[in-house]
Amino acid sequence: MTFKTSASLLALTTACLIATPSFAQDSDATAPRALNAIDTITVIGTVNSVDDVTGSITFIGPEELALQSYSDINRVLRAAPGVNIQEEDGYGLRPNIGIRGSGADRSSKVVIMEDGVLMAPAPYSAPAAYYFPVTGRMSAVELTKGPATIKYGPNTTAGALQLFSTPIPTEAKAHADIMVSDLGRVKAHAYAGNRFEAGDVDLGFLIETYQDHADGFKDLDTGDTGFDVEDYVLKGGIYGANQSLELKFQYKDEVSDETYLGLTQADFDTNPYQRYNASQLDQMTNDHKTYQLTHNIDLGDSWNLTTIAYRAEFARNWFKLDRFDNSQLSGSGDCNALDEILRAPVLCSAEFEVLQGAAGYVSPDDVLQLRANNRTYYAQGIQSAVAGEIDAGGITHNLTASIRYHEDEVDRFQEQDGYRIDNSRLVLTTDNAPGTQANRLSDAKALSAYVEDRIVINDMTVTAGLRVEDVSTSQRRWNTPDRALAPDSARDNDYTKWLPALSAKYDITDQVSILGGVHKGFSAAPVSSRQSTDSESSTVFEGGMRYRGDSGFKLDAIGFFNDYSNLLGECMNSSGGNECDIGDAFNAGEVDVYGLELTASHDLADSVETGLSIPVSLAYSFTESEIKTSFSDSFWGDVVAGDALPYVPRHQLTVSAGVHGDRFGIDAVVNTVSTARNVAGQGDIPASEKVGPRTVVDAAAYYDLKDGVRLKLKVENLLDDTYVAARRPYGLRPGKPREVFAGLALDF
Repeated sequence: MTFKTSASLLALTTACLIATPSFAQDSDATAPRALNAIDTITVIGTVNSVDDVTGSITFIGPEELALQSYSDINRVLRAAPGVNIQEEDGYGLRPNIGIRGSGADRSSKVVIMEDGVLMAPAPYSAPAAYYFPVTGRMSAVELTKGPATIKYGPNTTAGALQLFSTPIPTEAKAHADIMVSDLGRVKAHAYAGNRFEAGDVDLGFLIETYQDHADGFKDLDTGDTGFDVEDYVLKGGIYGANQSLELKFQYKDEVSDETYLGLTQADFDTNPYQRYNASQLDQMTNDHKTYQLTHNIDLGDSWNLTTIAYRAEFARNWFKLDRFDNSQLSGSGDCNALDEILRAPVLCSAEFEVLQGAAGYVSPDDVLQLRANNRTYYAQGIQSAVAGEIDAGGITHNLTASIRYHEDEVDRFQEQDGYRIDNSRLVLTTDNAPGTQANRLSDAKALSAYVEDRIVINDMTVTAGLRVEDVSTSQRRWNTPDRALAPDSARDNDYTKWLPALSAKYDITDQVSILGGVHKGFSAAPVSSRQSTDSESSTVFEGGMRYRGDSGFKLDAIGFFNDYSNLLGECMNSSGGNECDIGDAFNAGEVDVYGLELTASHDLADSVETGLSIPVSLAYSFTESEIKTSFSDSFWGDVVAGDALPYVPRHQLTVSAGVHGDRFGIDAVVNTVSTARNVAGQGDIPASEKVGPRTVVDAAAYYDLKDGVRLKLKVENLLDDTYVAARRPYGLRPGKPREVFAGLALDF
C-alpha cells in the first residue's frame, strides 16, 4: 500500500458519505435513537461490550468519575491495572503515562484519543503528548491493552486511552459544578444542552466550559507557581431516522508557571515544595483547537457506518531554564549540566549558588540559558469504520473494517537567550533571534486500515484482527532562521507495517471465562532522530480469566508478557536530555516485561440487607522487566544485562470503598506504589536513584440538599504524604501535598 492510492481511497470514503440515505424521516419511520458521543464511536471503541472483549480493558463511566471529581488523569488511571505513571507537576497538566513498562515519558507510546480522534499534537511525526484533553469535563474513560490495541494505532506496543466528552443530552439539561480549595484552587464546570424536534429531524446542541485556576503549592519568592486553564466546547447535531451528523468545536488556553528544575536531596528533605530562583521566568503558554464532524448511519440489519473528519491545532511556547554554561565560573568542569549540579551540589557549589540565586548574589552573564520552546502543530484526517453482524450456520461474525487518512506537522522555531542572576532576579544578557536555536519542520502522512472478525461459536469467541500502517515522514532543518534558503539537512522515511492480532475467550460456565491473545507491537523511531535506530518492535502475549458472580462480584486476572525485540528510548528535555541530542532515539535491544494484573469489585450491600450501597473495588499490578543485553549510550547510560527498566514499580495497588444512601455518599481511594528506579539497574537501588515508595489516600463525600442540589467535600492526599514523584529531568520533584476542596453541584 502506498500514498499513490490515497486519493482514490479518500474519494471512495467521500462517495460513501454522499451515497447515503437523506436525513428526512418518512411517516412510518420509528423515532430517532438517542445518539450521544459514546454511541457515535461504538464501531471504533468497545465501551458497550466490555465483557465481550477477548482481552484486557478498563472502562470508567460517568458515575465513577463523579465520585471523586478528579481533574487529574493520573488519579483517574489509578483504577486501571498495568499503568505506569511518572508524576510531574502534581496537577496532571502534562501526564507521563506508560502501560506495561512501555516507558512513560510524555505518554508517547500510548495512543490518546478524544471521541475517537487522535489527540497527541502530531501523533505520527511528534507523538509526545505536550497537550492532554481536560480530564474534568470527560464523561467516561476507556483503557485498552493487549490485542485490541491494534484497532487504534499508530503505536500498538502499549495500549490505547480513549476519552469521551460530555454528550449532547437527549432532553433539556444543565449542570454547574464549582469547587474551591485551601491551596488557592478554583475549578468550575458547566454545560447546557437540549435535543428537540424540528420538523422531520431532531436538532441538538451543547455549550460547555471548564475553568481551572491554581495558585500553586510550591514556594518561589520571585515568581508564581500556579496555572490558569480555560476550556470551551460547542456541539451541534442533526438526527434523522437512520443517520445523524454532529459538529464539535473545542478550544483550550493554558498559562502555567511550570519548570523542569527540581531540588537537591538535602533541600527536598528540608522543604520539598521550594523552587530555586533560577526558575522564576519558567512558563508554559499554549492553546489548542479541535474541529470534528461525525457522521453516523444506521444501515439496517445491525450494520452501522461512522465517519469522522477532524483537524486539531496546537501552539505552545514553554520558556524555561534549559542549559547551564559554567565557562565563566571557577567551579568543576564536570558541572555543566543541570542534573549533575543537583546530584552533586557540594562538588558543584559555584554552579549551585547560581541556581539558588540568593539575595545579593550576582552571577556572570549568560551562565543561565533559557529556551523559548516555541512549536506549532496541526493534525488532520478522515476516518471511517463500518461494523455489523453476519449469522451463518450457528456462527456469528461481528465484523469491523476501518480506514484512516491522516496528516500532521510540527514546526519548531526556537531561540535560546542568556541570563545572569542578579540579586535574586534574572536579567537578560544575550537576546538571540527566533529560529537560531532550533529551526526545523517535520511532517507525516499516514494511511492506515484495520479489519476485525469477532467470531462467536456457542461458548467460544475468537477475534482475529489486522492493522496496516503506511507512513511517510520527513524533516527539514535549517542552521539559520532563514527558511528561504535550502535546508541544511533533510531526512525522509517511508515504511509499511502489518500488525496482526489474535485472541480468544471461552465461557467455561455462565460465570467463568478464560481468555488469551497475542499481537504485534510497534512504535516508529521519531523522524527527528539522527541516530541509526530501528523501529520499536515487540510480540505481546496475555492470558487469564474473568469471573462474573450472580451476586455482582467481578474478578479479572490477566497475565502478560511483552517480548521486545527492540525497545526504544527517545531523548527529550522531559527525560533529562543533557548528554544526548533532543529528538534522537536509542535502541535498548531485547527487553522482557511481564506481570500480573488483578481487578475485583463487589457491592457488599448485595450480600447484607442494609438499605445502603457499599461498593468496594481493587486494582493490582505486578510488573517485572529485564534488559537482555549490555550496552552504553548517552540516553540509557551504562546498562548491564539483567537490569530493570526505570520508572516501572514492581507493585501497585489501588483500593476503593464507599457507602451510599439515598441522599449522601462517602468514598475513599487508597493508592500505594512500591519503589521504582530512576535509571536502569538491578539489585538494591542506591538512595540517589530511588523513587518512592508512596501511599496516597483520597476521600470524598456528598450530601443532596434536594434533587439537583449537591454539597461536596473532598480531600486529595488526605494523610499529607510527602513523596518523591520523580528525579528527572533535573533534580527531585514532589507530589502534591494535601488539598481540601469544598463545592456545590447543580443540575437542572
